[in-house]
Amino acid sequence: MSRVGVFGGSFDPVHLGHLVPAVRALETFRFDALYFVPAGRPPHRSRALAPFAHRFAMLVLATAPHDRLFVSDVELDGDGPTYTVETLQRFRRSTAADDLYFLLGSDSLAQIATWHRWQELVELAHLVVLHRDTVWSDELVAAVPAALRTRLRTVTPSASVPEPPPGQRGIYLLDHEPLPISATGLRERLRAGTAIDELVPPEVGRYIAKYRLYRQGGEERHA
Repeated sequence: MSRVGVFGGSFDPVHLGHLVPAVRALETFRFDALYFVPAGRPPHRSRALAPFAHRFAMLVLATAPHDRLFVSDVELDGDGPTYTVETLQRFRRSTAADDLYFLLGSDSLAQIATWHRWQELVELAHLVVLHRDTVWSDELVAAVPAALRTRLRTVTPSASVPEPPPGQRGIYLLDHEPLPISATGLRERLRAGTAIDELVPPEVGRYIAKYRLYRQGGEERHA
């Protein structure tokens, strides 16, 4: 396996705003495998997440139709917060990837300097930055640490990807059409009793309904 992507996040719940850009990245970078990694205990989250088992199960349902999409439980173990740099170190040790790529939203890249051991993180893997409608273009460049700006390369979906200089990890801005969908918005819709059918895969919508996730009196109260 020569080229592996890792897509970390809370996925609470997973939705088309995660899946569509991930497939664009899969096709553009020609990953042999792309792993979705639901967060165990992310240090930046103040609210309780839905139980890991539910978030993992929804990801399995969402990725099942795609041959090269997988779900990893690498962040399930451990009592303390889970850090991306440590997750990527585990993937480096456990996969035979010649090249490792980490997918993150442009809103996350804009805050990369607040991440635990971020200088080490950007040397472990190439970064593939997914277009979020909250921050992009010049605003994103201005928010990135100055030391990283020379690495930024804009890539059009399905176009050829420029190689970074030897020994350097690239930071690729995947200029796909942003989808204005957020997990926060979905949870709000569900609590209000509003349908989300057009925003999540059908299997995920049925799972959420079955277990009454994100509704008053539902499973989320036990998170």
